[in-house]
Amino acid sequence: MTRLSRFLAAALLAATPALPAAAAPTPMRVAVFDLELYDTSLEGEMRGEDPAEAERLVQLTDLLRAAVAERPEMAAVDVAPLRERLAAMPALYSCSGCEAKLAGELGAERSVSGYVYKVSTLVLYVSVAVRDTASGRLLEQASVSIRGNTDESWRHGLQTILQRHLFKSGQAQ
Repeated sequence: MTRLSRFLAAALLAATPALPAAAAPTPMRVAVFDLELYDTSLEGEMRGEDPAEAERLVQLTDLLRAAVAERPEMAAVDVAPLRERLAAMPALYSCSGCEAKLAGELGAERSVSGYVYKVSTLVLYVSVAVRDTASGRLLEQASVSIRGNTDESWRHGLQTILQRHLFKSGQAQ
């Protein structure tokens, strides 16, 4: 390479505007609501709320929020500002997707809600739904049947949903 061609190459390189670095994609904002209990069992009717089940709901909600927070393409949105409104509302599992609108008010792009449906002490289901907050459209829904009303069975049910179903289709992302 001659001195002139090196000079021209250097001049051309210096005159070329620097390209901006590709910005990292903005994570999708996701509001994860507390999981709820839908109890139609005779046990629930006779004995009322079981503190162990209430604690399991907290544990499952924490597990679901942690799963969202671990995904680099998602950013968890705190739903605490809605606590009072949520307490005064009917259960989210019975509101036909109203959680999507609530999540949208918090600036979230997706809402995640779920519940444990207790048919009896032995037969329960864990269900989780993901909705688009702009349209309210159901993007993903998964439900698994579990046997046994224990910490382990509830946790296993949610982990099965997380590992095999939720955020796997690509629609919720």
